[in-house]
Amino acid sequence: MTTGAIPDESPRNLQEQLLLEDAKAGNCRSIQVGTDKLLRDAPRLVAIYGGTPEDWHKMTSNQAFEINGVSVQVHWFRNSQTLEDFEFKFKRQYPKAAPKNL
Repeated sequence: MTTGAIPDESPRNLQEQLLLEDAKAGNCRSIQVGTDKLLRDAPRLVAIYGGTPEDWHKMTSNQAFEINGVSVQVHWFRNSQTLEDFEFKFKRQYPKAAPKNL
């Protein structure tokens, strides 16, 4: 498990920049809430940024763009008490290769 802060990931292109701006503007939703099931990263987040484990939510952008055949979303952590966001990253899902023996 990572012990330090994870720096924000920079967008690779204009589409990712627009997706990030849209997510930061509030077009997002929680995908894992600290009160239902504690985040695996909660102890690290508390040690670095403060709060309690229950304060931390994993967030995702509402939109996903397909860029060169890859589905891209933005993920990050939010402290529900301070409403501060940390550790933005791009989740890229690459298409699975077709089986070779069809």
